[in-house]
Amino acid sequence: MSGSMRVRILAAAVSVMRERGVANTTTKEIARVAGVAEGSIYNHFADKTELVAASMAEVAGGIRDALTRLSERVGQNSVEDNLAELAEAQIAFFTDVLPITGAVLGDRDLCARSRDRAPESPGGSPPGPVLSHAAVIAYLEAERGAGRLATWARPPYLAALLIGACQQYALLRLLTPPEAMTEVAGLPADPAEYARQVAHTVMAGHHARRARPR
Repeated sequence: MSGSMRVRILAAAVSVMRERGVANTTTKEIARVAGVAEGSIYNHFADKTELVAASMAEVAGGIRDALTRLSERVGQNSVEDNLAELAEAQIAFFTDVLPITGAVLGDRDLCARSRDRAPESPGGSPPGPVLSHAAVIAYLEAERGAGRLATWARPPYLAALLIGACQQYALLRLLTPPEAMTEVAGLPADPAEYARQVAHTVMAGHHARRARPR
């Protein structure tokens, strides 16, 4: 029963934060949505910050699954196709998480506490978005080892280009009308098409020998 209640509280917290954002989310409202007494929340979480961190980990479930699939596709399909699939998942994740985290990023104390107390990976890696970055780097390094990327390729920068482009697109989608995405920004309104084009552009830059580092 204890585990079931924790799951209900987490699901309610994610729902409320999606609707109201972190700053306007209260434990009272979370308890109401979860159908539990407000005090019972603190049987599972030390405070609201710990609950927020656990909720963010819950929201990240989809992107974690996408990164796991990516790691299993070394040597399969094409690198570009694999990155395009990941990019689409990254866009969905950022579209979901940016409205939730806006208030956290604007509050230095809350940001620091969330970062320092976020759940770590099983291997003890640092918490937060660096895990996603590291997973993409590991995939690219494996593809380089398999001969599907040039020996001079720089996986950390390729990963940053891909993930950063996805985050920017998600931000534009949240703040820009679809027609402006196409007419002003020159980007497709369809996230899947954008993901394909971003992956193609990243790989095209990699294949351009004239761009080889000296």
